[in-house]
Amino acid sequence: MTKRVKHLQSEFTEIEGVYRFKGPIPTNLRFTCMYLFEIDNSSIAFDAGINFPDFSQKFFASIKKLPDYCVISHSHPDHIGLIKKLKQKNPNMQLLMSELTHDIIKWHSNPENIKAIQNTTKNLIQEVGKYGLTNKQAMRVGQYLTAWPKLIKYEKPDMLLRDGDEISFGTNNLKIISTPGHTIGHICVLNKEKRYLFSGDHILSKITPHIGTFDVYPEFKERLDFSNPLQSYLESLEKIDRLNVKITFPAHQDIIYNLHERIAEIKQHHKNRLHEIQEIIKDKPLSPLKISHIHFGEDMDEFNYLLALNETASHLIYLEKQDKIKRIEKNGKILFKS
Repeated sequence: MTKRVKHLQSEFTEIEGVYRFKGPIPTNLRFTCMYLFEIDNSSIAFDAGINFPDFSQKFFASIKKLPDYCVISHSHPDHIGLIKKLKQKNPNMQLLMSELTHDIIKWHSNPENIKAIQNTTKNLIQEVGKYGLTNKQAMRVGQYLTAWPKLIKYEKPDMLLRDGDEISFGTNNLKIISTPGHTIGHICVLNKEKRYLFSGDHILSKITPHIGTFDVYPEFKERLDFSNPLQSYLESLEKIDRLNVKITFPAHQDIIYNLHERIAEIKQHHKNRLHEIQEIIKDKPLSPLKISHIHFGEDMDEFNYLLALNETASHLIYLEKQDKIKRIEKNGKILFKS
């Protein structure tokens, strides 16, 4: 996987007045994108890429003007990587993100929270161990989740955003839309005049964004009910579906010109997955791990193996909360049946 990514080339292209910088990342997504556009002589960046030397060098070499504003979609490292460098190069740049995204980044990057992260990770390891994982596999989940925050670097934002906020530039406004699902603090941004949507990871052109339940910041969930992340995601999709959007600029993959059609496809995808999972466990109690193996298969690398389990868990929770399946605890393990 990584070798293939090394051969991918960065691209800087103009699409309907929006500049897209596309740089390689070592995941199946292959690329992450930063977008730059102007409103009334102000340069705005959406997301900040990943903090890899090659990505950073090629991005700054590609642009003619440093952004005056940078709006962050969510807290993952391939979206916030260059925020410190952008601020260093332009101290007057305004950094904007949602309140929840800010608090997650700040919490993860604070050395004083190492013990708390370790404790919540330990509790999560015990919980996912009930899903059918061996002790070694459960420990690997913990290792992934504690390694992820180490890639996150804190930079104090200039403005914290809430759902419905509008950033005015005189002749045009950017509207902030809260879209929890992929993460609890995810936002999309709508350029109201152009009807351009910058969707982050909320809506992608070819695959559905990962919707999982394994998190190590439980206290933030008390401020927003995120106990059913798939439900949150589907509700966020409905919110976006009500918009009149001309072009959607996602963080990965291709530009989307038919947003309502793509949203319908994503809804159908999750409907199909929910039905298939129900059929797998019809009158046959199985662990989330076994369900994941049947639904996704087992021929995948370790990282995607864990993502598949996490995705399965979010769908099981959704079905459970609709009283369509039942949870059974037996010998310290959790099973589900329909």
